[in-house]
Amino acid sequence: MTERTGPVQAQYRAGEQAVQAAYAEFIRHTQACAECRTGGMDCEVAAQLRQVWRKAKAAVVA
Repeated sequence: MTERTGPVQAQYRAGEQAVQAAYAEFIRHTQACAECRTGGMDCEVAAQLRQVWRKAKAAVVA
């Protein structure tokens, strides 16, 4: 496999950063949210953050 360079690498890095930021936001929320911690399920906000993370991850793979 050839290595990504130039604008392609920059686009890939931007996508990866978006994935990491979305995941970090999801984790921070679930650690601080009492409903997420005690209920054993994602609250509505956590579910939305998880979807943002999944969409960011799918965009990088595509």
